[in-house]
Amino acid sequence: MMHITLFGPTAVVTAPGGSPVSDLGGVKPRQILEILAANPGAPVTKDRLADLLWDGEPPKSYVGTLESYVCVLRRRLGLCPGKKSPLATTSNGYLLDPSTVSVDLADFRRLIGLAAKAAPEEALRLTQGAVAMLSGELLANESYAAWACSERKIFQQDVVEACGRAAQNALALRDYDAAVCMSRLAINYDSLAEDAWQNLMRALSASGRDGQAIRAYFDLRTALATDLGIEPGPVSRALYMEILCGGSAQAKSRDGARRDDTDVSRSLRLFRQALEAITGVQLPTLEGPLAELAVQVFASGLSPLESLEVA
Repeated sequence: MMHITLFGPTAVVTAPGGSPVSDLGGVKPRQILEILAANPGAPVTKDRLADLLWDGEPPKSYVGTLESYVCVLRRRLGLCPGKKSPLATTSNGYLLDPSTVSVDLADFRRLIGLAAKAAPEEALRLTQGAVAMLSGELLANESYAAWACSERKIFQQDVVEACGRAAQNALALRDYDAAVCMSRLAINYDSLAEDAWQNLMRALSASGRDGQAIRAYFDLRTALATDLGIEPGPVSRALYMEILCGGSAQAKSRDGARRDDTDVSRSLRLFRQALEAITGVQLPTLEGPLAELAVQVFASGLSPLESLEVA
């Protein structure tokens, strides 16, 4: 079984235990392999390959040139030509035979596909196995090729959705560290994925890290304001207020007892954490002035952050 790695620099292991082959005969032969490996088993016509390789402007003699590149690629990998080759010839193009070729990207998608249909514990395990395969940027050799950028965009959405489901499963299982890990990974791939930020806030609060949950809200707010010029949505704002005013429902019931929302020391600590998350706010160095400020804010009938937002 030949294995192709698309996460990080493209490489091929032609036989179990063999050394990876990274020199595939040049840029175009390597790109042919990458295009075919993005969807193993799906035939790609020569016309389509030429359109992708030359960005819509292939040379007039592209058929002969393309066939020569495939010959070079097969020679580099020690593959035979024809319909029964792992890099098989079709009626008007080529495909990678999935019965003799495995691809890390395809393995990743298979695992997250299984996870989407599994029970929470199994789904989380499958997704953790899938994300463990992400050893580098997809198609790292192809920073600017339009087709590679398109593949990365599709893959990014796959990761965000899979990690979002895994985070929700982890929350249901009360595996808060896993929920934090999955949420942060989703955010790394899409900093504007508000659902991922919400999962992160829930997991942090449920594990007793309310200050970090509040800070996550402000990181979300900064990302949305910087890139889109908008504020977090009502769900995020309500979740933030819930955490600020006493922690999430999960955290309140975690030990079978509701937290005391009127606990002065806890409210004061959260108020300090909220202030620390706001750029430009002068934070009192002593607890006395901080407490006086908190009293004024709470007496106004607003939450600490609502008062700061309207100030």
